[in-house]
Amino acid sequence: MLAPLLMLVACNDDPEVTGPLPEITWVMSSGRFRIQTGESIQLVPDIENLDETSVYVWTIEGKVVGHDNYYTFTTDTPGEYFVKLTINNRFGKVEDEVKITVTENTNVELPEIPEHSGWQVPWTEINVAQGRTIKVKAYMTGTEREVATVFTAATEGRHSVVLRDEESGRSQEFFITVCPPAGTYRRSSKGQAMVNKVYAYMPAPGHQVNGYIITGKSYPDGCTHEQACDSVLAHFSRKWSVSLGGQGGYLIAGFDHSVVNNELVNGQSAYDLCIKGNPFSYQSEPGIIWVSQDDNGDGLPNDQWFELAGSEYGTDNHSVEYAITYFRPEKPKSYTGWRDTNGDTGYIPYMSYWNPSDYYWQPWIEGTKHTYFGSRLRDRSTYESGISDIPPYDWGYADNLSDIDFTDGPAGKMGYYKISNARTWDGQPVNLEYIDFVKIQTAQTGSTPNLGEISTEVYYIGDCHLQ
Repeated sequence: MLAPLLMLVACNDDPEVTGPLPEITWVMSSGRFRIQTGESIQLVPDIENLDETSVYVWTIEGKVVGHDNYYTFTTDTPGEYFVKLTINNRFGKVEDEVKITVTENTNVELPEIPEHSGWQVPWTEINVAQGRTIKVKAYMTGTEREVATVFTAATEGRHSVVLRDEESGRSQEFFITVCPPAGTYRRSSKGQAMVNKVYAYMPAPGHQVNGYIITGKSYPDGCTHEQACDSVLAHFSRKWSVSLGGQGGYLIAGFDHSVVNNELVNGQSAYDLCIKGNPFSYQSEPGIIWVSQDDNGDGLPNDQWFELAGSEYGTDNHSVEYAITYFRPEKPKSYTGWRDTNGDTGYIPYMSYWNPSDYYWQPWIEGTKHTYFGSRLRDRSTYESGISDIPPYDWGYADNLSDIDFTDGPAGKMGYYKISNARTWDGQPVNLEYIDFVKIQTAQTGSTPNLGEISTEVYYIGDCHLQ
């Protein structure tokens, strides 16, 4: 009788063995697990609380397919596949499941990209504050020639500048209105924190613009440009995203007040603008930010623009006075070709799974081609084994997961930017005391097979001082 009693006591006194279970996280969103037949993807989870007793079990539809700390998936059959990871240790087990969508890998018929050399101009009329200078330029696409002059805004009034290219015989007349000195039309620094009007929404072709299955369309079907701008503002009010499409695509928004450069006016090195994007650890899609003052006081963004210098400004990763032309596809559901000022060519891919629209071309853009002007950042995207990586730049760009200016600030977790970084056309500080308008523009030309084209997303634009 004694032995069973002792056993019972020993069992009751034996302390329960407890401890942390493994925790499984993935470094990518579910949308990243998408490949084509014949491709492969390596699933590498981040695991916490592992110990020497931990055992991996990978299964697909109940069949064990692996025991390593990673799993490489591939198939020649389209469909949706659910891969389950189970990790057992001495404290118990945890499970997590991911979905991989496999689409047919078809040979894409790429459209012919037309020759596009010659004369292009980004504007023919502009307003400039007295005392400033502006570079007047015609873009000679596909050549290394530059036709440009510098105009100094000395005398108020409307002035004419004519550029001539002796080699081609082309010429263009520009009209520059010299306005009163900067600050003449400065408004109150108080008002609504968020921009109150979108003046232009000109996304380049891209699969997230007019039919994206996850976040929906940026604008209603068949709308005008003005209606599209109103739709973008409504998105901002809800902090919903809009896409700027491929390289050069942009939007222009304005405030109901003048946003102060706090560093110049109050001597405090604080952020002035806040812009929300959706960067991930594996996917930053940087957008260059431009600012402008209402130099002529008419409430419209028809004045000189200044680029906010980011970490790559003036480096080999940054190109100024860049232009890219997109060509409307002749056939529906086709890639969209482009050619730039360097003579380089490429395509915006057609991705039927994400956006089955016939064309990634905006209805208010007339003609069969359209050119975007601005600056460019070097594409650093990579794609290997079904995994894309688009790394961030250090600081200064929208939709960019920077360790420096993508932070938790007065408006929440988003990007924060300083007006003091505004630069003139020749790279000098502008020393703007305030700004009235903001332009955000996709800055890279790259694309990857499962993420599509690099396209800056914007959810919100605000004045940091009023949050």
